[in-house]
Amino acid sequence: MATILGTKRASRLGDILVRAGINLRIEDAVVAVVDGRVAGVMECGGRAVPGSRTNDYLKLVPQIVPALGLALPRAAYGMWLRGRVGFDPLPDAFAVVELYVDEEMRSRGIGGQLLRHAEGLARGEWPLMCIETGVTNPARRLYERHGFRVIETKTDARYERLTRSPGRILMTKDI
Repeated sequence: MATILGTKRASRLGDILVRAGINLRIEDAVVAVVDGRVAGVMECGGRAVPGSRTNDYLKLVPQIVPALGLALPRAAYGMWLRGRVGFDPLPDAFAVVELYVDEEMRSRGIGGQLLRHAEGLARGEWPLMCIETGVTNPARRLYERHGFRVIETKTDARYERLTRSPGRILMTKDI
């Protein structure tokens, strides 16, 4: 059983985006801890303003790349490529922006605990939850077990050729 710890601290990337004026609201970030070890993290509640997210991110590449320790051309290209299969935010949905469980800690219910925590945060204030993931991401089964259903799929030949994934899906769950 993981302990879920809430935090209001922004990630390095989140700090950069907020300082640059991109309207991104991460209302809650949580950490799952097992035996004193970070087992998973989740950012939820975030909702960006619809529009050209990729172009906004590309303007910030010179700041984002060094903060994340990435190579400039590859990072910019990756952001552009991801934008080809990304989705505009749903205005009426509580978004699970990011969910990650350490590979060594998977299949222990931690991802499910994080999703239930997000649903508890959203209940009563939002009619819907959403999450975006890769078409072939194994975590899709976790999301489906927790009531999420695919509402849209975006594919792109160039994205598939370079990532070996056909595209991304947008999933929602009524709450």
